Amino acid sequence: MTLPNFLIIGAAKSGTTSLYYYLRQHPDIFMSPVKEPNYYTDEDNLAPNSIRSRTAYEKLFAGAKGQRAIGEASVRYLNAITGIDRIHADLDGVRLIVSLRQPADRAYSSYLQHSASGRETQRVEEALQPGSYPFETSRYYPRLRRYYGRFPRQQIKVILFEDLATNPQNVVREIFRFLDVDPGFIADTSIRHNPGVAPRSRFLNHLFVSGMRLFRPVVPQSLLSKGLATRLHRPMLRKPEPMSPLLRRRLTEQYRDDILATAELIGRDLSHWLA
Repeated sequence: MTLPNFLIIGAAKSGTTSLYYYLRQHPDIFMSPVKEPNYYTDEDNLAPNSIRSRTAYEKLFAGAKGQRAIGEASVRYLNAITGIDRIHADLDGVRLIVSLRQPADRAYSSYLQHSASGRETQRVEEALQPGSYPFETSRYYPRLRRYYGRFPRQQIKVILFEDLATNPQNVVREIFRFLDVDPGFIADTSIRHNPGVAPRSRFLNHLFVSGMRLFRPVVPQSLLSKGLATRLHRPMLRKPEPMSPLLRRRLTEQYRDDILATAELIGRDLSHWLA
């Protein structure tokens, strides 16, 4: 039986997809072939196609052939409550990697993702209010505190999205050291995976997403697994507009107390997030 000895637990829209692809290049790291299996996600926060069977979860790591570091990346783990106890019980000594992004920027990117997928139809100023999923999941302190209260500090590695974006090689080397694999390996970090996008037309995007929900059950799985839906959807998306300075200031002020508490918890200066 093989289980992971490290997890990328979030935060969503903070470079975790890029991190998954960068780490899996290392010859002494095995990453689950399924990103975001969500096995340890709480029942009330499951994503479609989450893996809940222990047997199916173990099969994800059957391809590991002696690699020192074995991992998976499920960003919903950062929101876990009961899932933390399951991680602690199953994965003795597990190492946890967290990527944090300036919370206003992360909330906006989360909004864009929900808008592109058809799950969000409100304007951004209306959607990014306290209580909404994109807004609340940028409150890092209560989520991180649960992990720091359950795992030794030396088992948790926090990186910052801006560091990953501006100097990915340094960040990846830090993680290699954290995972006790050769830090001299040079990963290809030239591609930014899963960047933010916005729909060109909300109406056409809604029609496409609604149509895919209807036809997905009858489309051959072989086509879906090859990214058919993604390729069809791509022409309907565009590079998003930057967040307005006014909205960013409003959100940053709303996150101020959480930013300060998070900085103290992780022992890092996050004052630049308040600018």
